[in-house]
Amino acid sequence: MDVPLDRRAELLGRIVEDLLAGGAAEMSLRPLAQRVGTSARLLIYHFGSKEQLLADALALVRQHIQASLAARSARVKPQSLRGLVMMVWDWAIEAPNQRYFRLLFEVDGLAMFDRISFPEAVRKANSGVWISRIERAAASLPSDGALFAAHSTLILGALVGLLQDFLSTGERARCEAALTTLVDLISGDVAAPQSQGSAS
Repeated sequence: MDVPLDRRAELLGRIVEDLLAGGAAEMSLRPLAQRVGTSARLLIYHFGSKEQLLADALALVRQHIQASLAARSARVKPQSLRGLVMMVWDWAIEAPNQRYFRLLFEVDGLAMFDRISFPEAVRKANSGVWISRIERAAASLPSDGALFAAHSTLILGALVGLLQDFLSTGERARCEAALTTLVDLISGDVAAPQSQGSAS
């Protein structure tokens, strides 16, 4: 006899798919329950509160992100700072992964305006899950690990900002060019512009 799927885990998977498709801004329990094939009463039974439900859903999203990026890193095995950053970029802008970041960016924005609430640790973990994966991969680079460590805040900030820019505008070439220019400047592969005020 087959063992039935855990009802809570099954519901959580459906909830995550619903959030990825429609976002979290209007997450009321009764409409959500209807969309995932249950009742608001049973959602409360399984998760305790709407806040805990959202926290659990985001935890599952983070698991998906971590597993996906880890698999890409194991397959590509980047050998340079540029290789690592562009591997992460190419992975993040793939259609199946874009939706994870759209949801995480939306949740961050809603939390800033107190439109949704969950523990601060959850909010920090939303970005930390893939940033920590990048940091671990950078530490194993043959020669550029120290280079990443010296500029990690700049590199990660650029990745986040340019990913948000791409998701908002769809302008891949412009965002990608900005990212590669930054990495090349950090790596010393692009000469710094001369000061216009220098004496001739």
